[in-house]
Amino acid sequence: MKVPVSAVVITYNEERNIERCLQSLARLTDDIVVVDSFSRDSTEEICRKYNVNFLRRKWEGYGPTKNLGNSYARYDYILSLDADEELSGDLIAEIKNEFNNPQYDCYEVPRKSNFCGKWLKFGHWNPESHIRIFRKDKIYWDSSPVHEKLCLEKEATIKKLKGAILHYTIYSLDQYDQKNDKYSTLAAERLFKDGKKPGFIKLYISPFYRFFHSYILKLGILDGYYGYVIAKETGKVTFQKYNKLKKLREEK
Repeated sequence: MKVPVSAVVITYNEERNIERCLQSLARLTDDIVVVDSFSRDSTEEICRKYNVNFLRRKWEGYGPTKNLGNSYARYDYILSLDADEELSGDLIAEIKNEFNNPQYDCYEVPRKSNFCGKWLKFGHWNPESHIRIFRKDKIYWDSSPVHEKLCLEKEATIKKLKGAILHYTIYSLDQYDQKNDKYSTLAAERLFKDGKKPGFIKLYISPFYRFFHSYILKLGILDGYYGYVIAKETGKVTFQKYNKLKKLREEK
């Protein structure tokens, strides 16, 4: 049974992940929109194997690209999924049951992360949940260059589901380092645009606190070696973000 929910996925060189993502979505809906920013691998070829509306568009940022995909959706509700995610069987069954008669404006969904082949149970990524199903006439993505957020009306009603999205976030430590370098650059540019300043606390105290919070307060230590790696990189990327902001201000 398909449900009246449109799935929207944005892609760029996602041949490693996209098929797993589309397989899970195909079990739920007959309307899948993929917005691709001119991938150079086999992403498009894999997508064409499925019944998807495949769009190729110049990259305009995370939020604007997702909003573009939403504008092509046939149904009133959007299910937003990243290419490196899939819907668990429990979540698919729960959504099907819920959409016999949906009563809420949006739905918050738990997410479980797989890091280098290990499912994480602790650290600052746990517990984690995000609004991933929402009415397209009431909710949209902001234009942030990184870590985009949904803009909700004050009276929007929210229900939290129990089934999880499975997130295959990182396959290697080199990939993790490259991803953090990219995100810290985008975050620094956003802070610079907003006129923020990198004070002593942000540059030197915040990185240590971020490590301590992830590794000790959020029990990342119980995830073993990768729990330490994630906490260390969390502190590192915090320093990189504000150090890059400092350099941007110096250049100005």
